[in-house]
Amino acid sequence: MADKGAIIYLLADNRKYIIGLSQYPEVDINFYLDRGVISTDNSRAFYLNKSLNLGLADYIFREISNPNERKGATLDNDFIITKFLSFFWEFDTLGKIIEEKLFKLKNILNNFDMKNKLDGKEIAISQIQKISLPKESEWKQVYQLIQGRKIYYSEIRQLLRENRVTIKELDKILIYLRLLGKLEVIPSLRYIDDKLICQRCDNHEDLVEIDCNYCQGKDYYCQECILMGESRLCRALYFIPVANFFQTFDIIEPKYRFNLTKLQQKVSDQLIDFLYENCQQALVWAVCGAGKTEVSFEVIADILSRGGKVLFAIPRKDVVIELAERLREAFPRVEVKAIYGGSEMKYQTASLVIATTHQVLRYYQAFDLIILDEMDAFPYKGSSTLKRSLHKAKKPRGKLIYMTATPSEEELVNLEDSNSKLIKLSARYHGYPLPEPEFIQSEIKYNQESKELTLPEVVIDKLKISVEQELYQVFIFLPSRELVEIVTQQISEYFPDINGQSWVQGSHSQDRQREEKREAFLAGDYPILVSTTIMERGVTVEKANVMVLFADWEYVFSEETLIQMAGRSGRSLKYPQGKVWFVGESISNQMEKAREKIQLLNEESAEKGYLKSSEQLIF
Repeated sequence: MADKGAIIYLLADNRKYIIGLSQYPEVDINFYLDRGVISTDNSRAFYLNKSLNLGLADYIFREISNPNERKGATLDNDFIITKFLSFFWEFDTLGKIIEEKLFKLKNILNNFDMKNKLDGKEIAISQIQKISLPKESEWKQVYQLIQGRKIYYSEIRQLLRENRVTIKELDKILIYLRLLGKLEVIPSLRYIDDKLICQRCDNHEDLVEIDCNYCQGKDYYCQECILMGESRLCRALYFIPVANFFQTFDIIEPKYRFNLTKLQQKVSDQLIDFLYENCQQALVWAVCGAGKTEVSFEVIADILSRGGKVLFAIPRKDVVIELAERLREAFPRVEVKAIYGGSEMKYQTASLVIATTHQVLRYYQAFDLIILDEMDAFPYKGSSTLKRSLHKAKKPRGKLIYMTATPSEEELVNLEDSNSKLIKLSARYHGYPLPEPEFIQSEIKYNQESKELTLPEVVIDKLKISVEQELYQVFIFLPSRELVEIVTQQISEYFPDINGQSWVQGSHSQDRQREEKREAFLAGDYPILVSTTIMERGVTVEKANVMVLFADWEYVFSEETLIQMAGRSGRSLKYPQGKVWFVGESISNQMEKAREKIQLLNEESAEKGYLKSSEQLIF
């Protein structure tokens, strides 16, 4: 039924009439008669058009009817239905209404060169009443599974298969659920104020005109969310919110790998308080390596204990997979589902869902709590589509928690202006200060045309001391793929090969061996990883220093990016200290800001007693 055409119908008795739109109008009419909304005595039904593309039918329906008529409008009190004397129904009130609707409908169809789609024929009520309505047990079973989704008909089919449910008359059940007010069916591209807007991602610019094989006519599809399936004018999109109530099931308590620090426990308590406060969203500003995931466990447990649903959204697939395992370990009695592009059984239901931000597009008013980690990371950052989808996936009274190590000034200002709460996790769990970057101002001779590069001696010296004397691994970050390849080759000349493998490996977004090199670096198989900013997140090694070359290239290395890269150093409990070098021909404004931000966070943590005293620090 996903691409089935739609019909505008009119149903009336001697007191009231309803104008409706349906892909299965017989179900609508039978529903209204069965519920007594329209009396079966003297009732009559008319189809105003022949089957139309859903998007066009939806537009015309809203143009020729008003909200009162869609719910049930009253006819003149003295009107008694009689046999209509002509096609134009000149002699009764209902006839005048139908004539008016057909006139408007004809004009619109003419504009679309579809005048042959005008109808107006009467449908025999006796034939319609032969169609049975769904059984309560059937529609309740379907409704229980599809709640909280924003999906296509084909996806509903897949969802039912994954949950091992077989339904014979799904089309009829979905229409029935719409009539009960439990879901909404709209075209996935919809005309609003004469503009086509994608109802899944809200895009109205990247729409492509096509000759559609489904509706056999001119159509459009949305390029913005094409990876999630084709959003077309003729394709139905189902919005199914979750009933907004809590039902107590059980007390859920998380299992921790370690005890929370004093600061982590404070932040955890603040998040619990946030659930019961008036504000709708909170921002957890947590420094890199602070253990921010663990501070969310108690607030997750609170929602789950009351029968609620939680979404943990993250921009990157690899982190989704990793976090899903951690959450299964923390909540062994809870159904945990990881959803990302290519994941299996993505439509199975679960109380705790971990998903990439793109997959959130498939949810609608589903979650009592949404936690967005790495809100500053691509692809979420800068995507208005993903930001809107996050809010649409939340129940109307649900709560939203953002987590980031690098909030922008704009985000902090917006936080103050909105009904939001700021919670800071300003120190790492091991109590050591964040490594503060050392600036190295030195000329890096680089000819972009000839690809010739000469690194300053100080760079090689720092690397040799780190790797050969201190036995540290080193991240080297560069602003481009080309520079990664050049620097990798040049630095390799200063270090030996072990078992045929260089001590220096380079990687970037186009590297097909990126994952293998990442895993080998994590395993300690080689000491120096040269990369673009793709490795600024999600790569944690026990004993690491960080070097950023061309750190003064501000169009690549922003304050936030530099802080994230510096955050790769000094993260482990065994080796809580590390070194960070920002190398450039000049000291950029972004370099200064990044170091100042790190210093301020260290000062704040020291003043509040979250850092170890100088006597406790081990050097």
